[in-house]
Amino acid sequence: MRKLSKNKLVKNKFLFAFVVFLGVFTTIQANSGFELTVRIHGYPEGETVRLGRYFGAQTLLVPDTAVFDERRGVFVFRRDEPLQGGMYMLVSHQNFSAELIVDKYQHFSVELRYPEFGADMVFTGSPENQIFADFNTQTRPLHQKIAELRRQHSELEDRESPEAQALVEQMQELWENIHQLQTQFMEDNPTNLMTAVFRAQRDIDVPEAPDYIPEDQRNNWRYNYFKDNFFTNIDLSDSRLLRTPIFHQRLVHYLDRVLVQSPDSLISGIDHLISQVRENPELFEHVLRYTINRFMRSQIIGHDAIWVHLVDKYYLTGEAFWVSEATLENLRTAADRARPLLIGNVPKEFWNPDTNAGRPNERFRSVFEATATHRYTVVLFWEPNCGHCRRMMPILRDFYYERREELDFEIFAVCHGCPGDAWLDYINANNMTSWINVNGRVSNIRYHEYWDVHSVPTIFIIDNQRRIVTRRINVEQIEPFIRNWNAIHFAD
Repeated sequence: MRKLSKNKLVKNKFLFAFVVFLGVFTTIQANSGFELTVRIHGYPEGETVRLGRYFGAQTLLVPDTAVFDERRGVFVFRRDEPLQGGMYMLVSHQNFSAELIVDKYQHFSVELRYPEFGADMVFTGSPENQIFADFNTQTRPLHQKIAELRRQHSELEDRESPEAQALVEQMQELWENIHQLQTQFMEDNPTNLMTAVFRAQRDIDVPEAPDYIPEDQRNNWRYNYFKDNFFTNIDLSDSRLLRTPIFHQRLVHYLDRVLVQSPDSLISGIDHLISQVRENPELFEHVLRYTINRFMRSQIIGHDAIWVHLVDKYYLTGEAFWVSEATLENLRTAADRARPLLIGNVPKEFWNPDTNAGRPNERFRSVFEATATHRYTVVLFWEPNCGHCRRMMPILRDFYYERREELDFEIFAVCHGCPGDAWLDYINANNMTSWINVNGRVSNIRYHEYWDVHSVPTIFIIDNQRRIVTRRINVEQIEPFIRNWNAIHFAD
């Protein structure tokens, strides 16, 4: 056996170490980032395929479109960085889609058929996807049967007939079968993303109220238990759920169907949820972004109190870490403008000259003048040249003469920016002189800013404590609102 020299031994050791390093480096390179290979049997030549993802209520496209490898006849999605865990979808040129999981396995391939697309998918290198695909193959016939039964049920004229009831029972049985298959899936695959999704779909089991709860309060106890524990089946530490449809669906259901639809109840429920997601920055940001945008856009009376609360409690305290200084300043300004006009607050007082404006005997009248003698003041901002105002004013006039004593209200009508005596001619000609009429062209303050009056007609109702009880309602809503408010707050 020939002995190697010392120099050659060193060289060989160096070469061996380099080869090992190169192999490890190559393996790391191959396993980094994301790569999905897609083979679609029967797909039209020349068409492309895209990769989509869920986020909250949205379905978004991952920026990169697949590259077609002509030699292998496959589409390849490749990115330098791994994708965030969640449910994704392959989207065809005709917007057919097939769902898949991207999570632990970031380098895998899938074969599917066109145009069925989502049926009988075969995965290589992603056991979690193959398990999910097999589950879908198992449940797809059940979903198809339910769809057929639902169609038959919709065509029946008598939805209470024995035939209709039989169809409902068949659908319920099929849903129970799907439920059982999901339960088995969750038991067999505890770490699969779909287990978290299936569990999140399910409502919690509500126990009976404890014996010490009085009989007439037991339903209320069970409701509060359901409300307070609504998200128990959702792992709020799992950000993957944000990239599935389920978390946002449950969030919307909670806001729309679980919480009582009053501002105070909604604020309390949102705060409770935020306290649960606070430790998960992604869910915390999503919940706060969605709720503030939702209630800032809402046209429902009183919902402005919700977004002002969110601004005060989370944005202005620095918890909304994603917000720029410019956006924060805009929110601060908007909240400061809205806060005095929230239901229950007292708006800023203003005075305007009455119908003798510009004359020696003119008298300035306060918007709060009638609160000393009437339960309600209807504060109206209007103009005689406004078409909507001209249609509304006769209705308001008739309602005033017919119901002012019964409902105990006065009208404070501000002619907003009225030139000359045109407004006087209009109110005299239309018998509208019995309520308080003032000219808004002169005032002690810029009332349109403090009362947020940027269009006419605008109606507020204030009570005898000068508090806003409602605002921005139309003339037809005044009577039912006052009657309902009286029934709630002044019932004998």
